[in-house]
Amino acid sequence: MNSVASKLPIKLPIERNYLGNSLIALNTILLAVWAIKDTIALRNIVLVLGAIVSIVYIANDWRSGGMKEQLTSIHSLPLIFTGLLFAWVLLHFFCFSQDPASQLQELKSTWMRVLLSSILAWATGLVILRRPILINYLWFGILAGILALYAQYIPKALAARAFFVPDYHGYMFEGKINGVLVGTLLIAGITGTVLDLVRCKSISAHKWVLLFWFLGIFLALYSYVFIYDTRNGFGLAAILFGVLIAVGLIWVIKRIITQGATKELTMVISSIAALTILASIFTYQQIQHNPGWLTLIEDAKIGAQVDQYPQWQHSNIDGEVPKTESGRSVVGNTYERVAWAVVGIRLIGQHPWGTGVLYIPFNKLLQIDYPGATPYATHSGWIDLTLSLGVPALLLMWAILISVFYLSIKSNGPFKITVLVMTGMIFLLYLVGELNGKHAVEILFYWFAMLTALQLPVPSATCLTSENHS
Repeated sequence: MNSVASKLPIKLPIERNYLGNSLIALNTILLAVWAIKDTIALRNIVLVLGAIVSIVYIANDWRSGGMKEQLTSIHSLPLIFTGLLFAWVLLHFFCFSQDPASQLQELKSTWMRVLLSSILAWATGLVILRRPILINYLWFGILAGILALYAQYIPKALAARAFFVPDYHGYMFEGKINGVLVGTLLIAGITGTVLDLVRCKSISAHKWVLLFWFLGIFLALYSYVFIYDTRNGFGLAAILFGVLIAVGLIWVIKRIITQGATKELTMVISSIAALTILASIFTYQQIQHNPGWLTLIEDAKIGAQVDQYPQWQHSNIDGEVPKTESGRSVVGNTYERVAWAVVGIRLIGQHPWGTGVLYIPFNKLLQIDYPGATPYATHSGWIDLTLSLGVPALLLMWAILISVFYLSIKSNGPFKITVLVMTGMIFLLYLVGELNGKHAVEILFYWFAMLTALQLPVPSATCLTSENHS
C-alpha cells in the first residue's frame, strides 16, 4: 500500500526493517481473525510469535537510544498507567479475589494473551511511528475479516432473495457485538487516517485513501443494517459522522473565507457530501428495519425504573416486558439494557473491588440480592469490567484513554487525529457494547498499547507525507 510516512534523522538498519515488516504481517493476520469464532489456536500462535519478535525489536530500539528519548517525557504516562493496571490485576488476585480458582485460570489464559497482545501492539506502534505507511495494513487486516463475513452473507442473501438476512449466531462473528467491534475499529481507524492527510494537506496526493475509506464505511454500515441489525453499532457510527460533518462544514467555511476555492477544498466538500448521502440512506434503512429508534427515549426511561418494572430480572422469558401508559409494549432490548446498566452501577457501589473474574460477574453478583436472576451481563463493557476488576481498574483504564487523548491534542505527530478518533470511539464502543471478556479484553489492551505508542513524539515527523524513509 502506498500511503503516509515520516522522516527520521537516522536510517533504520536492515534487520530492524525485517523485524518491523514481520510484526506488521502478524498484526494484519491477528486483526483479521481476532473476533472470528474458532480461531483461538491461530491467535495464540500469532500472539506468541508476535511477542517474541516484539521483544527483540524493543530491545534493539532501546539499545539504539530512540525509545529512551521518547519515554523520558510526559508521553510515557499512559504506559505507566498500563503497568499499574497489570499490577492491580495481580494484586487483586492475592488480596481481593472472591473466586481464586477461576481467577487463576483467567490469569493463565486470558490475561496471558492480554500481556502478549500488549507487547505486540507496543512494538508495532513503534514500527509504524518510524514508517507511517504501514498503519494502513492494520485497517486492511480488519477489512479482510469483514470481507470474509460477506463471503458468508452473500450466499444467504441470494438463497433468501433478500438483502436483510440477520443471523446473530450463524455468521463467523459470534453475536452482533463482534460485528460492531470490528466495524467500529475500522471506521474510526480509516477515518483518522483520512483526517490526518487532510490536516497535512496531502489528501490530493492520496485520493486512493478516500476510496479505501468509502469502501470501509460502506461495508461496515451495510453489515450493521442488513447483516446484524444492530442499533449500537449504527449509533456509534452516527455520532462520529455527525461530528465529522459538523466540523468539516466549519472547516470548509473558514477555508473558503481565508483561501478561496482550491482543488483540495473541492475534494473535501465532495467527501462530506458523499458521507452525508451515505449516512442518510443507511439511517433510513436502519429505521425501517429497526423501529426501536423511534421509541428509544420512552423505553429507556422505563428501563431506568428497575424497582417499579422488575421484568429485567428474567431475560427473554416468555417475551415479558413492561407496557407504557398507552398500552404499548416497550422494545425489549432497549428496556433490558438500560435496566441492567442501572443495576450494574448499583452493584459497583456495593462491590467496589469487583469479583476478580471476567466471566459473567454481573450474574454472580445479582444472585446475592436477586436469586434466580438470569441476565449474565449489563451490555456495557465498562460496567462489566468494573464488576470484574473493581473501581481502581476502571479508573486506570480511563486514565490511559484520557492521557492518550490529552497528549495527542498537545502533539503535532503524524497520527494526531487518528489517535484522537480511535480513543474517543473505543471509549464509546466499550460504553455501549457487551465487551468484557476474553478477546474483547485482549483487543482493548492491544489498542491501549498501540495508541500509547502512536502518540509518542518523533523527531522530524510532525505531519504525514508521501515519503517512505525506512
